[in-house]
Amino acid sequence: MEQWGLPDLPHKVIYNILSRLPVKSLCRFKSVSKPWLALINDPHFIKSHLHQSMQSNTNQKLIVVPQYNRGHKSPISFYSMDYQAPDPTIAKLEMPWKYCDVDIWGSFNGVLLVGIDEELRLWNPSIGMYQKISPLRSSSCFQTVYGLAYDSINDDFKVVGVVKRDVPSMPPPVHVFSSKLSSWKSIGDFDYHCGLYNGTPRCVLNGSPHWVTSSYPHKDRHNFHIVCFDVMEEKFKDVPMPTYEVGCDFFNLGVLDGCLCVVDCRHHFDIWVMKEYGVKESWAKLFVVPNVPRNVPGALFSEYYQLLCFAKDGEVVLRLQLEKKKKLEESLKLVIYNPKQKTKRIGMPQDWQLFGVTVYVESLVSPHGCNSTRRHC
Repeated sequence: MEQWGLPDLPHKVIYNILSRLPVKSLCRFKSVSKPWLALINDPHFIKSHLHQSMQSNTNQKLIVVPQYNRGHKSPISFYSMDYQAPDPTIAKLEMPWKYCDVDIWGSFNGVLLVGIDEELRLWNPSIGMYQKISPLRSSSCFQTVYGLAYDSINDDFKVVGVVKRDVPSMPPPVHVFSSKLSSWKSIGDFDYHCGLYNGTPRCVLNGSPHWVTSSYPHKDRHNFHIVCFDVMEEKFKDVPMPTYEVGCDFFNLGVLDGCLCVVDCRHHFDIWVMKEYGVKESWAKLFVVPNVPRNVPGALFSEYYQLLCFAKDGEVVLRLQLEKKKKLEESLKLVIYNPKQKTKRIGMPQDWQLFGVTVYVESLVSPHGCNSTRRHC
């Protein structure tokens, strides 16, 4: 096809080749020709490239950000880590803003929901695009918990905000932000008789944010639940938990190979996976990481210990404490663990005392949706 300047390669071949390349290369190749620019910006190509990355487990990275005490005034940075490389390396990301306080609320299709100081942003670090969101504020608000959602039918990233009040008798109101409409709307109250539990990482599966909830007030320490936000119906739903021999003190959530996972942190580091989503009987214990040091009990422990993703050859990426110290955060490390060989190896050279981390896939997806014409590279 002469329009491509490559008469010996048909359009389909070029399409297939480009869909397998890293985002950084595709951004450079936009300047090759107008047809290439149009192709790489095409919504169908963007979705095809994302699908190829997810199917082949390529272009997946970790976002790592050092964390400090609230009130820390010096700007901090985000870092990208290729954990699948033979010798995992970490690179500083170019940031469109300076900030001091950071919360990572979720990641899906390459788009992250991050709290930057007192503001929210939907951000794709691979293409440098972001959408600024005004956070929810209320005179009677005690704290707001956010979650990232994606409406695949309408190609719309959404932010779920649950406003936790300081009065226990008042049900928490729920608001939803639409990236397409660029506005918040109220959808009623949180209709569970429990409060969202901040001590564990939240995760996004199939476009729905999942949280751990606990009874409020915390009279029963074993009374924990998993809830998800159904994006289409815009309501919260209960997700069945594994059947434990005894009540579970504390745990957190993760996603492995498209399946919801629970990490039971009571004695060791027990990994449970829900092989068929929504089916209680499909929960199975995948493996156990033994002899994990545990100095800090309860919610704080489960907040710091995190299951991230599969690496290769059955290995998993974890955030763990590798040795006993007076303060848990002094010995937190990223670890690539092989459950068959029972070995651990540190995957991050930096010696940060405390850091946030999440998984993301490098993609061309705009925070405004795949069909958006507003995009950068």
